[in-house]
Amino acid sequence: MNFKNKPALRTISVALLFFLALFVWTLWQFHFNYMIASNDTFFHSERIAEIRLAFLNHSLPSWVNFNSFFYTGQAINGMYPDFTLWPLVLVTNFLTPIHQIIAIKSLIFGLTFIVSFLSLNKRFDSQNAILAASVFTLSGSALRDLVTEMQTGSAIVMIFAFPIIFTLKEAVESKQINPRLIIKTALLMTIVINSHLLSAVAITLIAGIFLVIESIIKKTYIPWINLTVAALLTVILCLPIIYRLVTISKTGLLSPFGKGHILSDPIWTLFIKSRWNSKSAISLASILLLVATFIGIKKDKLKQLLPWLYIELALILFSTNIIPWGFLGHVPIINNFQVANWRFAPFLGMVPIIFVLINFSQKTARIIMLAMTVIAYPFALKVALTSQYHKKANLPIVTENTQKFVPQNTDAKLTSTGITSDKLIRTLIPDYSPDTTKLQKDSGGLNLDPQLVYLLADHLGTIKGRDVLLQHTSTVNSLTLTGENVPKGKITLPVFGYSSLNYRITLNNKPADWSINNSFITVNSPKNLKTATYSITQIQPRFYPSIIWMSFVLFIALLGILITPTVKKIWAK
Repeated sequence: MNFKNKPALRTISVALLFFLALFVWTLWQFHFNYMIASNDTFFHSERIAEIRLAFLNHSLPSWVNFNSFFYTGQAINGMYPDFTLWPLVLVTNFLTPIHQIIAIKSLIFGLTFIVSFLSLNKRFDSQNAILAASVFTLSGSALRDLVTEMQTGSAIVMIFAFPIIFTLKEAVESKQINPRLIIKTALLMTIVINSHLLSAVAITLIAGIFLVIESIIKKTYIPWINLTVAALLTVILCLPIIYRLVTISKTGLLSPFGKGHILSDPIWTLFIKSRWNSKSAISLASILLLVATFIGIKKDKLKQLLPWLYIELALILFSTNIIPWGFLGHVPIINNFQVANWRFAPFLGMVPIIFVLINFSQKTARIIMLAMTVIAYPFALKVALTSQYHKKANLPIVTENTQKFVPQNTDAKLTSTGITSDKLIRTLIPDYSPDTTKLQKDSGGLNLDPQLVYLLADHLGTIKGRDVLLQHTSTVNSLTLTGENVPKGKITLPVFGYSSLNYRITLNNKPADWSINNSFITVNSPKNLKTATYSITQIQPRFYPSIIWMSFVLFIALLGILITPTVKKIWAK
């Protein structure tokens, strides 16, 4: 880019404006010393807290949660993809816990802008690309993850939304075996899988449909070769997460809530429920771009626009009840979707931007994108202010000293010491629990049995029909529970046990006689004990770090192969 010409300066100015706004928002959030949290924000905040603690102790994150989610040893860490979150946690670990989470949200937001610009800049005018990246990031899914409900896994996927859609389209339409395309596809899908598994399934489903159609129409098998090799390479790169998932799943786990019953809405709800920061519907920004395109559509651009139109229509259809989800709810893996628009609607914001950039001349597209950018900033500001202040004055402030339970569907002001509070009922969930765990009747798998909630929330062991209050302390891979006046016999601890994992369990510093009973670890006390200290350590397989290093080195090597020609071109200039 030539920094001496006016177009380059305009591009830089737009970027500087964006990062200035993001910096101001970040400082504004920092000064509160708390974060407004709702719904999945609690879930992902506790995941970040577990990774943070592990890195501060120079250790890999545990497979089970001894420091969050009510300290129950639940396998959320092991079953939820987290590798793409690791570097974000690592570079922000010098901050306080709540500032770290805010910084991670800002980093994801900033990276979404940068990667979107770089991807669009390869195909369109730089000024249009930077404005388009601004519109995309300051609306829809990206904006919601920043200022409303944080869902880090899917948010990280959206960083690479444009590279993913361009690369998969190129792969589906490929006419020759292309090693660089194979590597690029594998690297991108590795990032997706290591961020959010169901996003990977949704992307694969849409790409698979177009692959089949393209193969039938053009009678070609080349795309199948490129994508099959890319898939095999992706499997190798994702071996650490695959190994973890398979190992933990051998225990037998509860199905996700609503498994086999995928909820979906009529198509009109995608538009009726539209907001500027919509994630489960089409955003207002996307609607405006679609209207502009259809009003000014150019006949000579139809051939270029049609493939993108088909992609957008597919995403819209899969976000609604037009697709026979009753049938697909019986298909393995897809039956975990829970709600259709959660999986597909976040991707609806890309194609309308591509429509405008393809359909109009550079000058006209720039006017449209400039107007949209000017609109985007006040709309984004309004969303941010609403999320921070609207009906939020009387929210409970959660700290380590919070005594009252915060109900499941209540928002809260989360502080550094309250992130892993055992008063947040929202984080007492059945996700990834052993399949013998009792659930609340008629809850569709959403809630644990009330008796279990009582025992886990209050950290109570049970022995001979009696409840024993247990005080807890924890480290990265271990949990210590201490009870007073524990009678002789078998005590069931409020800690999940997974038969496929290795544990070291002691009673008063001596190896204990233990078993897993109805999902929970049960320890036998050979005599009455005035003080009983139970120590539970989950031992990770020795070769797990080796698999991580192998995948990491391979990923970096492939990335190096991919970017070397580009680096040489830049160096030559």
